[in-house]
Amino acid sequence: MKKFPYYCLVALMSVSSFAWTSDLSSAIKAKNDKYIELFNEGKAEQLSQMFTEDALYLNDGFSIIQGRKEIAKQLKMEMSAGPATITLKTVELKRDNRTATEVGVWEVTIKGEKSNEKILGNYLVVWQKQSNGQWLIYRDVINYSEKHQTL
Repeated sequence: MKKFPYYCLVALMSVSSFAWTSDLSSAIKAKNDKYIELFNEGKAEQLSQMFTEDALYLNDGFSIIQGRKEIAKQLKMEMSAGPATITLKTVELKRDNRTATEVGVWEVTIKGEKSNEKILGNYLVVWQKQSNGQWLIYRDVINYSEKHQTL
């Protein structure tokens, strides 16, 4: 009978852990939906506001970009390639008290006059929970791949 409180505690922790993860998944999904919307509309400045002030942006073929202002410039340059749309798919999401790590795949379609070009890649984003409860991008690592490979 002494083990009953222990089992209740384990069950309660499991349920609260599920709710914690579920809340995070919903929050990150909403953030990714906003990211997609702003990217697809070519709004680099607004998109950069989804990053922390001291964020790092690491993209294949470019130097490390640090800070919102520089990230906005980089995003604007990337968006200048022409009208494009992006899709994101989270493959893994883990968290602790203040950070969450998201691993996923992305696809950008650059719209040309005669045909569209698809570019595929993978990403790793470290989200940081701010004092106001908002999740912002703290680290964003992007690479290109010929095909998506999931875990």
